[in-house]
Amino acid sequence: MIQNITWALVTNGVHARILRGLEKGDQEQSIEIANKSDTTHLGEMMSDKSGRSVSSGTGGRRSAMEPGSDPVHRNMQDFAQETLSVLETHLRAEHFNRLAVFAAPKMLGIIRHEMPSSLQKAVMLESDANLINLPDADLQDFVRNAIGKEARK
Repeated sequence: MIQNITWALVTNGVHARILRGLEKGDQEQSIEIANKSDTTHLGEMMSDKSGRSVSSGTGGRRSAMEPGSDPVHRNMQDFAQETLSVLETHLRAEHFNRLAVFAAPKMLGIIRHEMPSSLQKAVMLESDANLINLPDADLQDFVRNAIGKEARK
């Protein structure tokens, strides 16, 4: 029988922590990933004024340019893809075979949408909880308890 090796992804869209070695008494060093943008607040991302464009027509009119899409959502998608790529690499290397996901509600939806099928098969627990700011010991305890409850189902 193959031994279960469970990792946990804890993220809020700006920071991610990947907890490893959860079945062991001592946890391995977690993997920390930080988003290039340190916020998920639109006002902070859009603090600069819109760009200006010049019409190529005869008048040379200038007008403000509107942002093309939701930059916060796009940024969170990029961060999810980066984080999931790290996890997929470790899954292929057989460093784990089960994954628990704890993410802020909006980020959990993005992760579900962006997650490759190989990782989807490994997911054994999803929770829409933003736990990223918990101290390490509290986070480990919470995640281990949640995984234990899921295993007993």
